[in-house]
Amino acid sequence: MIRILLVGAGAVVEDLYQYPLSRLEKTKSVEVVGVVDPNESRGRQVAAKFKRARPYPDCEAAFRDGSYDLAIIASPPALHAEHACAAFERGCHVLCEKPMTTTVADADRMNAAAAKAGRTLGVAYPRRFYANCADVARLVANGDLGDDLEFTYREGGTYGWKAATDAAFRRERSGGGALLDIGVHMLDQLAWIFGDPEVTRSFDDSFEGGVEANSLLSLTFPRGRGTMQVSWEYPLNNGLWIRGSSGEVVLDNADIRTYRRKTPQGWSLVPAETSWPADLAPAGGKRSQPAGYGPCFEAELIAMLRCILYDEPFPVTGIQAASVQAAIEQAYERAEPLECPWLPEDEQVAARAKHWKAGQPK
Repeated sequence: MIRILLVGAGAVVEDLYQYPLSRLEKTKSVEVVGVVDPNESRGRQVAAKFKRARPYPDCEAAFRDGSYDLAIIASPPALHAEHACAAFERGCHVLCEKPMTTTVADADRMNAAAAKAGRTLGVAYPRRFYANCADVARLVANGDLGDDLEFTYREGGTYGWKAATDAAFRRERSGGGALLDIGVHMLDQLAWIFGDPEVTRSFDDSFEGGVEANSLLSLTFPRGRGTMQVSWEYPLNNGLWIRGSSGEVVLDNADIRTYRRKTPQGWSLVPAETSWPADLAPAGGKRSQPAGYGPCFEAELIAMLRCILYDEPFPVTGIQAASVQAAIEQAYERAEPLECPWLPEDEQVAARAKHWKAGQPK
């Protein structure tokens, strides 16, 4: 039985990890034995959902009191490196919530600590369990869409996450806004399909001291180029559209088990084929296709447990996630004011003057 320490008791744990962990506890595959959160009330509330879990105010207290096989890091992003490295020092494997961290230096530190400890660092990008994206990544790798690949990826909506604190809106705690929240998922998917990203242009609407609600990137990859737009503020024409010399595909994150493909015969809706292990049977028993974002967390936890038990590869390692972290850092380093042509000219001038990179050396 794998002993688990939860580091962080916020909304992501309560809404997305708690249910699959409880299901896995019932199969006697895992046991959640500790929950770390400086908010004692939240820590007790989450710990009470598991039979033997105890709440702790910090990692030091948790490690002083017990030993663990796996630490799930779900604290604010600026604390991920500190908490992950502490877990590696105690011999734990680590599943770290996205974003991996807030700087490339911290990503490197986490990877070095994992290597020194001889433990796995997995980064939680649940969209890696979207069957349609897995199929399309294979199409691109096989050259089925041809050459000169271009893409447009948009995702936007009104921010509605049930945040436990205001950390998401403070750059010093979160590291960024919409780009670091939703954009990292999108960048990871694009890296999965096209290779390591490079940011050529970056625009956002963050003011000094705050975080961006909107971000627009121009990106190049070894196997493609295009634009990515993300918004916390309003709906966009959401979806990933890839165009090549031999065809096109469209992925809709609202239906992760199909995609649309254009061939010389026209457009068709294609059922995705990729599936993943749905249990811990040594030879790989049942397989499944998660039907939505939430069920991907159970598939992800099973993948992490299989990595620990059978040395199977985890979909996103710390090394792979570091390339996304590098792209995020490039985007923030190169950020320019996002133009708002619907505003009067004087308001546009005022907005540019308040941009968080205004006055900084280029």
